[in-house]
Amino acid sequence: MTDDRAGRLIAAVRKHLGMRQSDLARAANVDQKVVSLLERGELARVSVDRFRRVCAALKIGPVLELRWRGGLADRLIDRGHARIVEAVVAELARLGWECVPEYTFNVFGDRGSVDVLAWHPVRRALLLVEVKTWLTDLQAMLSSLSRKVRLVPGLAAEERGWDRLALGTVVVVPDTRRNRSTVASHRATFDATFPAGTVNVRAWLRAPTSNLAGLWFLALRPESPTSRRART
Repeated sequence: MTDDRAGRLIAAVRKHLGMRQSDLARAANVDQKVVSLLERGELARVSVDRFRRVCAALKIGPVLELRWRGGLADRLIDRGHARIVEAVVAELARLGWECVPEYTFNVFGDRGSVDVLAWHPVRRALLLVEVKTWLTDLQAMLSSLSRKVRLVPGLAAEERGWDRLALGTVVVVPDTRRNRSTVASHRATFDATFPAGTVNVRAWLRAPTSNLAGLWFLALRPESPTSRRART
């Protein structure tokens, strides 16, 4: 959506709701000049925070869309995620797990996917792996995982005969300063929901004899220039 079209939408919704610019400014706790700038399509002159407040006052859901060289941006983002999945699957296979990358499900319209669904046939352990390149919306992640833990074990037992004795739920993120800082800033939340750290997660993967919920900081080797060129 162009800036001009966004401005015209804001003005149209405001008028539809019977609001004056001053009413909208008051509801969004911004100056009326901000509303005027937005409605003229001059979004570049307004801070993102004020723009979001005006949208929230109108019940408009703003969506930030970034484009770069056609679809190359999506491929760059997906490449980082794919590298983590590949590393996780390789490690799990080495430890005797059977892996299903990108396991999808749909239960009466309740749909989603698990980045890696894994089964340890000797220990009869089921593992759900959530891969994140970085930690952002924690509440959304927790809600999504809760739904997967509720639905996927039953589906795995029904579809594949994977009737587990132990269940593991592991979030895997690259071992970066940014991710560690996020975890440190939300220490109580992570301690409550993913009490097992990297060392305990890796020990459990070798001998999964009980339920586990943990956070795995994965150290990735830097990509060589040759491998980067091969993928682009």
